[in-house]
Amino acid sequence: MRLTLKSWMRSLLFIGVFLLVTAPFNVIAQQTAHVKNGNFWPYFYREVERNSLDIVYLGNSHSKTTFIPEVIDRLLGTNSLHVSTVGSSIYQTQFEFQEVLRYQDPQLIILEANPIYSGSTADDIKSWDYSFFYAMPFSARKFIYAHRFFDEDDLLKFYLPFTSYHADWKNPEQARERADEALELLRQRIDADWQVELPYQGYENYLVSLPLETEYAIDVDSGACPIPDFNERLQITENMLQAATQDGQAVVMIETPQFVNPFAGCREQTTALAARYGVEYISLLDDAPRPPLWFGDDEHMTQFGALIASVETAQYLADRLDIAINKDILEIYRRYFFSDYTFEREGDMVEIALFPDNPQAMANMNITWYGMHNGESFLEEGEDGMITLIFQLPELDAKYFIRVVMFDPAIHYYVRGGFTFVPD
Repeated sequence: MRLTLKSWMRSLLFIGVFLLVTAPFNVIAQQTAHVKNGNFWPYFYREVERNSLDIVYLGNSHSKTTFIPEVIDRLLGTNSLHVSTVGSSIYQTQFEFQEVLRYQDPQLIILEANPIYSGSTADDIKSWDYSFFYAMPFSARKFIYAHRFFDEDDLLKFYLPFTSYHADWKNPEQARERADEALELLRQRIDADWQVELPYQGYENYLVSLPLETEYAIDVDSGACPIPDFNERLQITENMLQAATQDGQAVVMIETPQFVNPFAGCREQTTALAARYGVEYISLLDDAPRPPLWFGDDEHMTQFGALIASVETAQYLADRLDIAINKDILEIYRRYFFSDYTFEREGDMVEIALFPDNPQAMANMNITWYGMHNGESFLEEGEDGMITLIFQLPELDAKYFIRVVMFDPAIHYYVRGGFTFVPD
């Protein structure tokens, strides 16, 4: 039976109304994915001009807490950006790699090595883990990606995004609340002209350093590789390196530091693969000590460690890209280099001392200390060069957070760190 013009119009009207009703929930699905995975793909797609990046960092949270683009760019005069996704494994990184090359032709892609060793296996990856997908511009390619990545249940999250937010249609009040949230998100994004706040070009700062007495009972066999699907991960990595070679794209693989590295035994196979494709594999700070000051947990760096790692990366890239490093700014950043700290308590008196690599460089550094306990401020002290803090505890039965902020007006740069403790 032939459809009449009136029938066609009704069908088109239904589709239009359906899209109008579900559009706000698409915003929720997109927003939830970005928040959950801590990624900056919206910025990459909407606000970065094509072929405008010199360096792109691909990886996961290890990349985002180690490389500080602002530092590297100031030293080298480059324009760099994180498009890493928290928790990403090489199974996702391979597609993120493809998306980067669709929009950018950077001088260098830094492939942070951790996704090869950790992150979800292929069977464990869920639709939310493909974070770049939710930020992609609406296109036929987005539909192709959806059918390529998602199973039948996950496809419902694409075609009916409201279901992906776990709303209970039998509960009208919850459905109304979800709708209000979606509309508010949409309003906020329209008011903000769809801009994404991107501090440090995607860098994330772990503020709190490890306690000095931290011990990790991890039995690490430096000669063994404890990854069951490591061969599959290596194969995907090889596919990426093959594509980069064919495209003429320069790639460097960098292994970021960890307080304890359980995957050191896997490194030899990865470096051998990189060497076959003429790709350099760098282990940052591999011959350096691992002070607790540098790490917020056993895997991720604080700003103290990330600054040192970023400067070392910039020095390496200067040679790799044949770029002159700014020695004046390099010298300023080196003023912020700290190797360790001490924490001593006697009764209700506490002393925290930082150990800079160059104590004389601290003389004109503006340093302020802040103290919080039970959510309330009890301390604010500061003066130039104040690398030691001595204070009295207001009470012994409380959790304390001590924050230090250092500022050098010469380049208007801050370094922030922190310590938490509970008196015995």
